[in-house]
Amino acid sequence: MGDYAAYGGIDFGDKTLSARVEKTFEQLSSDPEASISAACKDPHQAKAVYRLLSNDKFTAEAVIDVSKNNTIQIIRESNVDTVLIPQDTTVLNYSGLRETQGLGLIGSDKNSRGLIMHSALAVGEDGQIFGLVAEKAWSRPEDEVGKKHFRKKLPIEEKESYKWLQTLETADISAELSGIKIIHICDREGDLYELFGKAYFMEATYLCRRIHDRVVQSECEEGLINTFIEKLPTAGYMEVNVARNSHTNREARVAELEIKYGKTRIKKPSNLKISEQTPEFVEVYVISANEIKASADVKEPISWQLVTNDEVVSLDDAIKTVKRYSQRWKIETFHYTLKSGCAIEKLQESTAEKLIKLIAIYSVIAIRIMILTHLSRTQPDTSCEAEFETEEWSTLYKVVNKTKTTPEKPPTILEAVVMLARLGGFLARKSDGFPGVKVIWRGLSVLNIIRNSQIFTYHKMI
Repeated sequence: MGDYAAYGGIDFGDKTLSARVEKTFEQLSSDPEASISAACKDPHQAKAVYRLLSNDKFTAEAVIDVSKNNTIQIIRESNVDTVLIPQDTTVLNYSGLRETQGLGLIGSDKNSRGLIMHSALAVGEDGQIFGLVAEKAWSRPEDEVGKKHFRKKLPIEEKESYKWLQTLETADISAELSGIKIIHICDREGDLYELFGKAYFMEATYLCRRIHDRVVQSECEEGLINTFIEKLPTAGYMEVNVARNSHTNREARVAELEIKYGKTRIKKPSNLKISEQTPEFVEVYVISANEIKASADVKEPISWQLVTNDEVVSLDDAIKTVKRYSQRWKIETFHYTLKSGCAIEKLQESTAEKLIKLIAIYSVIAIRIMILTHLSRTQPDTSCEAEFETEEWSTLYKVVNKTKTTPEKPPTILEAVVMLARLGGFLARKSDGFPGVKVIWRGLSVLNIIRNSQIFTYHKMI
């Protein structure tokens, strides 16, 4: 499963190096949770991977550029009219790597060391994963500690929050996808007036969950946005599926939301100067979505106040906007898949630069697992040969069903994914629901071990 030939096409001016890149993707994807040595299963092959990571010609940026181009091509072939670009930050903890050079602080404790990573995905309104369009990992300098108050006075370009503006620009694929609406989605950390201003001058569409009680002006009346929202009439109600998040112990549920919406203008904060990127006002539509009738065990009922520069003039528009924002959870799932399925926080390298290159490789592999999972849920009757080679699904079927024969007709994608999950420890009971990315990833790892060792009976694996 998985075609990494495009990554072997990165032009390094060295055919041997390009071939090694493709081979490295294939080897590391064969057992994502394993160390490089274990995944390669050959000391010479492992050394070749380590040499690749040390080669200055091979960069994380080159990997992400190929991923972005692949994603654009997939979107072109998908026949969709709207693409969502959720972006978010995650912290990668490498505190145990005391000898690794180039790591930075990830908290107030000087012993907590690691990397900061900011990523952006392209997804469909139905949750379809198209691909990774931007990603950057970096180290936070130690002299940043204790300077929060000082940083408030710095221009946005000198703050870590500039990552939101940078990603708005680097992840913008509207020029390559004429006629397709691109909507950039940010959580509360992205509630930055500078981002709204940049989007205005870029003519980019954004959807952001707000946190700041900004000054707004409506019908010549000035006030605070909280007051503006409170005065809005209830427009109607909707339901939204809340995704499970094991990191925060959030269980999946269906939430009923009260919807309000209105149009206003956000005034430029007094500490900012009017510039080519910072207009005096930005016109926005505001949507309020508050969960009602939440059960007592729900720790954080949904309370979203969203701002967008996309037109919202009806309840249907507001509901569509809330549904679009709910796809922001896909970026959380991506980071979860990297950490839990791929165990990227267990990687060990001598420098932060090498870690960042590995993270880019595993990010591409994680996307493939997410695509497979989504396809099996939304198009369960599709033939598994859309994602699996004949030899792959044949081996999978024989192992799980403890047989030496295969059916004339390939299994569906759902059947293949459930079989993979069973290899990964999923019991497949009626009460177990649908398998998650972690057990699917484990199952894929087991399948590759079986294929490499030519073991075709499940009881031998146990």
